[in-house]
Amino acid sequence: MAHLKHYGQAASQLFVTQPALTRRIQLLEADIGVPLFRRAGRHVELTAAGAALLSEVEKTLAQMENARAAARRAAGALVGRLSIGFDGAASYSLIPRLVRLTRAAWPQIHLDFVEFSSLDQMREIHFHRLDVGLVRPLPHDFDLELECVFREPLALAVPVGHRLAGRRRIDLTDVSGEPFVAYSERGSYLRDLIGAELNAAGAEPHVVQRMSRTHSILSLVSTGLGLAIVPAGSAAAAFDNIVFKPLPITAQAEWHAARHIRPSNDLSAQMLDLLAKANDANY
Repeated sequence: MAHLKHYGQAASQLFVTQPALTRRIQLLEADIGVPLFRRAGRHVELTAAGAALLSEVEKTLAQMENARAAARRAAGALVGRLSIGFDGAASYSLIPRLVRLTRAAWPQIHLDFVEFSSLDQMREIHFHRLDVGLVRPLPHDFDLELECVFREPLALAVPVGHRLAGRRRIDLTDVSGEPFVAYSERGSYLRDLIGAELNAAGAEPHVVQRMSRTHSILSLVSTGLGLAIVPAGSAAAAFDNIVFKPLPITAQAEWHAARHIRPSNDLSAQMLDLLAKANDANY
């Protein structure tokens, strides 16, 4: 509520009705003895008292998690749960590495994986409903810190039987005029990254479809609809009728680990340290 500034949106995010949320806020204000919100047109804003309470509550949540972490350290082992968000394409290469690392380093930590788009992960972390997210580095207005933890090259996905499938070396100009499945606005990070490389090379493929997710793009490529440029790790999606060809470009697709600037789970900081190892070729 304090962040959304809208009763209806806050109720929807909390999975309660708007009257129920209003009643809970009234009870809280009655208990504290001062108004916490004031109406500003169709929206609401925190009063000075509400802002002060929010600051103290966030500090208390952080202190509680620090206390839990201290107890874990005193016991000599990391135990607990950590919720990890990921975009679907991370499951091809990053998630398997993360699972192997976690099992080796933290055998008593349970990871709860949740699949969201990058922006949805950022929102969930902002509201302390997710501890860590594996996201593309997108512009945002949330209270997050992001750190690059994984990079992978781009590759050309070619249907089996296409004239380029057997080519030993592929240049970006080879896709000029070819039917091409591109990323859409909802896949803006990869759309812009790949578009910049195509423009720099003077390559102009014929875009026949735009999709937001890598798996959907590969599904269309597998039908022979066109070529596509995707992160190389997506070759693990196991499409038997697609050949993945390396490209002579330096651009790489990045995954960033995101967490709240005031995390409610102390394990999130250690998870970022662990994720930094995921880009090590030894894993």
